[in-house]
Amino acid sequence: MAAKIVRQSLSEQLYGSLRLALMNGQFEPGERLTISGLAEEYGTSITPVREAIFRLVSERALQMRAATSFQVPRFDTAQLLEVQTIRIELEGRAAYEAAGRITPKELDQLGVIHRQFIAAAAQDPAKASILNRDFHFALLRMSHMPMLVGLCENMWTLIGPVLRL
Repeated sequence: MAAKIVRQSLSEQLYGSLRLALMNGQFEPGERLTISGLAEEYGTSITPVREAIFRLVSERALQMRAATSFQVPRFDTAQLLEVQTIRIELEGRAAYEAAGRITPKELDQLGVIHRQFIAAAAQDPAKASILNRDFHFALLRMSHMPMLVGLCENMWTLIGPVLRL
């Protein structure tokens, strides 16, 4: 049986792409983004960019500076510690749930990602960072708790730009 085709709006695709870019640390804290600049970069009109950006603003992943200008947030120490505390609690719970449900195949998958991370850590910090995220997200998915996974992803979106530093 063929897999169902999922159609996403351009706005949804841009949202996913920008969110992943934030998680991956492709934007720096304090970096200014404009709707027109992102529309040009992604080769789209401004409407889907605006929709994606406003969704990220509602998640606190971006801050609105003007009608068409946004900024990657700069977090102070207290805010960083808050995000860290939330991540420890939520990801710890996800790991606990995953440990009780993990299959041998899934455990092997985590092992592969971990070995790739160890190899990359010595040579390519950017790749290691992405593999670190991949490991965490794989473990999150293995918890079989989609709402928890979504909350953890939100925390990664907030902290991604800082992890780059």
